[in-house]
Amino acid sequence: MNRRTRSKRHTEVLLETWNQIEWKALPSKIKGGVTSLPKLHRRALMVLVPITLILVFMPTPKISSGIEAGTPINERVSVPINTRGLSEQSVTTTTTSSAVVSGNEPAKEQWIEYEVKAGDTLANVFRKNSLAMTDLNALAKIEGIDKPLSQIKQGQLVRFKRDAEGRLDILQLERSGDSVMFFRLSDGGFGRSK
Repeated sequence: MNRRTRSKRHTEVLLETWNQIEWKALPSKIKGGVTSLPKLHRRALMVLVPITLILVFMPTPKISSGIEAGTPINERVSVPINTRGLSEQSVTTTTTSSAVVSGNEPAKEQWIEYEVKAGDTLANVFRKNSLAMTDLNALAKIEGIDKPLSQIKQGQLVRFKRDAEGRLDILQLERSGDSVMFFRLSDGGFGRSK
């Protein structure tokens, strides 16, 4: 049996069923079905059916998102990033003690370099330089499959810069002549280049 014949057969069955309905007796059957219900159920139906019909046919109010027209949702901010490798840059190595300017405020636009020593982990580097471990956890979430944070080696340079509040702003790792950079986004999270 092909599709047309099968479809024609279904149509015939539907029409036959439609014609077998006793339309004049239908209201009395419905009424008989409702009157056989307990009194409490009939009263509940008398209340719930009109409420349901009102809710189904009532127009829904326009829901506003609370954001005014013309307000940018995600605003892009230009961040100057030096993408040259650490070995290509001629910067004097500083220590964490020189990162603090007069009065306990972190230096702005000052890179701090740390050379990884034997047995160092990135957690040790963060602790030695008073960087927040929550930032390290956030960086680990976006690390990627090449695992540059997990596989630091002795002699590798780790450079970082703090923002105005003293939090980690940019972290740069040199790996086999290439550099990987992590930077703070405007929402407080981190992004990665390369």
